Amino acid sequence: MNSRKTRILLILLMFFLTPLSLWSVSLPTLDEAIKHMSSPVLLIEAQTKSIVHANPITSTFFSIPHDRLNGRSLLSLLGLKNQSIVDLHGKILSIPQADGPNRKLQASVQSLVSDGTYFYLVMLQDRTAQEHQLTRSRILSISLFTLLIVSVLFIALFLVLQIKLMHKLEEQQKKQVYSIKLLQNFLDSDRRISYVQDETGRLMFVNAALEMFIGKHTDQMLGSTIASLVDPDFAIKLEHLDEEVTTGQRRMEEDIAWNKCIYRISKFPLVLPDGNPGLGTFVMDITEQVGQEEDLKQNLKRSALLVDVLSSYEKPQDQLEVALVRVSELTKSPIGLLLRSDSSNGALHIQAWYGIENPAVKDLPLEVTRLFQTMLADNSALIQNHAPIKCPLFDFFDISCNELTSLCTVAYTVDHELAGIVLLANSPVGYKEQDSYQIKLLFGSVHTSMIKQQKEEELAASRQSLRLILDSTAEGIFGIDQQGLCTFCNASCLSLLGYECEQQLLGKNIHALIHHSTVDGTLINEHDCPIRKTLLTGIGVEMEDEVFWRKDGSCFDVLCYSYPQIKEDAVVGAVVTFTNNTERKANLAKIEYLSFHDQLTGLYNRAYFDETLVAIDHKRAYPISIIVGDVNGLKLTNDIFGHTAGDTLLTDVAKVLSSSCRSSDIISRIGGDEFVILLPNTGSNTAQEIVDRILHNLDSKGVLAGRRSIALGWATKTLKEERIHDLFDAAEDRMYRQKTLGRTETQRQQLEVLTNMLFTKAPKEREHALRVQQHAKRIGELLHASSEDVSLITRAGFYHDIGKVVLDTKLINAKGRDSAMQRQYQEHVISGFRILNTFEETIDLAPLVLHHHERWDGSGYLKGLHGEEIPYISRVLRLAEVWEREGLDEASMETKQAVLNKLAGTEVDPVMVSQILTSL
Repeated sequence: MNSRKTRILLILLMFFLTPLSLWSVSLPTLDEAIKHMSSPVLLIEAQTKSIVHANPITSTFFSIPHDRLNGRSLLSLLGLKNQSIVDLHGKILSIPQADGPNRKLQASVQSLVSDGTYFYLVMLQDRTAQEHQLTRSRILSISLFTLLIVSVLFIALFLVLQIKLMHKLEEQQKKQVYSIKLLQNFLDSDRRISYVQDETGRLMFVNAALEMFIGKHTDQMLGSTIASLVDPDFAIKLEHLDEEVTTGQRRMEEDIAWNKCIYRISKFPLVLPDGNPGLGTFVMDITEQVGQEEDLKQNLKRSALLVDVLSSYEKPQDQLEVALVRVSELTKSPIGLLLRSDSSNGALHIQAWYGIENPAVKDLPLEVTRLFQTMLADNSALIQNHAPIKCPLFDFFDISCNELTSLCTVAYTVDHELAGIVLLANSPVGYKEQDSYQIKLLFGSVHTSMIKQQKEEELAASRQSLRLILDSTAEGIFGIDQQGLCTFCNASCLSLLGYECEQQLLGKNIHALIHHSTVDGTLINEHDCPIRKTLLTGIGVEMEDEVFWRKDGSCFDVLCYSYPQIKEDAVVGAVVTFTNNTERKANLAKIEYLSFHDQLTGLYNRAYFDETLVAIDHKRAYPISIIVGDVNGLKLTNDIFGHTAGDTLLTDVAKVLSSSCRSSDIISRIGGDEFVILLPNTGSNTAQEIVDRILHNLDSKGVLAGRRSIALGWATKTLKEERIHDLFDAAEDRMYRQKTLGRTETQRQQLEVLTNMLFTKAPKEREHALRVQQHAKRIGELLHASSEDVSLITRAGFYHDIGKVVLDTKLINAKGRDSAMQRQYQEHVISGFRILNTFEETIDLAPLVLHHHERWDGSGYLKGLHGEEIPYISRVLRLAEVWEREGLDEASMETKQAVLNKLAGTEVDPVMVSQILTSL
């Protein structure tokens, strides 16, 4: 402030002294003045705007040599576009600098005229420092103003927040006071005692319940300990619980009995408003609640007892006895007694007892019964909890009335009649009216349940018996009402119709379900249904040619009977019984078929033949021919290969007969191996052709023994006078003549067939048979046997294993046979015996082949013969098989001697071995 005043004084002094000094001093010329000025001064030609003259400071200011300034455009020097120089007066120009920030120049323009030429005198004052200072001043002013505004806003915001915080604190304080009052009122309205203690046990808060309990005002209790306010015994229990909660830092709850009351005390740790630990307590009087819970438990026990008694015991007597025991235990009665009333005369008798010995008598005198009836006339209970107690009933149990401390006598009724009396004695807690009510309810329920159960059992037994009868029948049975709806059905009905349960039929229109159409799909009108007509006419009907439809859409033939149900002379429904008639019809057809057909071959049988033989004997059928045939080797086939093979032989022959005859021919099997063919309108030549065709087909079809498998004879009737039965006899005689004449050839062919069957089944058996035949013949010759024996030995050697034809190929070729396979393999010996014993050509070989597996030491099969018990030729066959087995035909003499000597006396005859070796 002082420097500013000094500056103003100096300026004023200069202002007054300057004229004086100028008055006395000569003034410099314009050029000198311009030359010595500290700011650039330029003389500009107005028309060209070019510099005419510039003072020295100008070249320095613009860093341009002085000689290059003259003639240069002022506007280009200042970096301005084309504009009036006069307009530059007073303006601040920004001039770029290569080595620093832009300079701020203030231009002053003065117009001059010299010799008619216009000039501008331009003075440029450097205002860079002043502009920078002005800019900084402005920025500083703006900053100060902004800071002032922000400060004012901050102070205003702070004041607003402070006011809101004060209001909020006031509201919170009001709410806190309200909450405290509300909590106090809430706790005061709670019947539970509640209080808070600090860590020293002094009361910090109490509710109205504690005031009432202690009998003091809150102000008198705050700051005191609870121990100083309550009974010492009660205080000790509270302090002990306080220690446990404080130590464990967990909530604890305990029921404490005091002064004939039960208190549930809950204590829990908490933190006081000042941050110190404290203890909260709730005390609730639960005496009444405990009593109610006890009563509830008793009620639940009695309800459970009722359920247990009614559901766990089947016999009524067991239910009553168990009920007495449970009631005695429930009421803590050491003595219990149950009296039941006799329905005939109303007399009471002892049904059950508890805690006492058997009574002397069980039927009470009538005077005792009348006494109880008088005592309990109003159907109420008699409760005696104080002496003296008198009860004449206990005289029967040797119990003195002085021993009775309490007695509860309860009568219970069923259908308003006395059913029984329950007596309970000596309960330590006495008896209440509620006890008598529940006892009455329990025994009344048990008794009612007994009667109901008895009636239900009788009804169930009756229904079960009826249902059992219905379900035991093979016939389906169902009932319908007047509308044709199903009312019942039995198990067979469901099974036959394909339904799973009764509900699928009950209440349904039975006609629409099972009898809606015929077997070909033609719909049956319900009014035309015979079953429906039973409801209209009241007359039973029988149906045999109808079908019922199953659930799956299939149908079956039915044999059905419908009977009306009549009640009070009106038809109320019908009962329908039915069976599946499909099998019956099939059986009838089968019986009819079997009565005229052979079951094995399907041909006609003897009965049909006998009828047809007579029926066919008429003129329209003449000439009539009959072919009679008899199968050869049937017994042989049955004996060797079994009856299955025999049946196959018969069916094969039957097939050939059927395929060889015409459709009009009648083929019958009239015996085991006899066949007859009736040929109506057939002459002798045609009959001969049919016979030849049969024999040819027997060969071509591969039937066992071919044409030799059957003997055929035929005869023809051309005249009415000829008896038809004589015709049959003639054909049969011709058949037997053919059979006799061809027996030898037939047997030979059958034996050949069996041999070829074996060799086809096991080709190696052909070579084996031929080699054993050769060895047997050679051995016979070495033993010097007769020519007859050698011939017999040779034949036996070929057929010795003919019985293998009955064995399986695998069994024939098996090497390591087990015991079961070996036993089966040995059967070929018996089969061979049977085969050879059948034919006249080989009957002498049968016993020889039977024993060819016997060994000299008796270890062979089948009979285990030893030594000379074995037939001579059988021993030769054994040697021949050994010869083949050991390959002795090609062996050396030494080998033959070694092998035969080794087996001599075990497998083969040692005498024969000696003779053979001597002959060799």
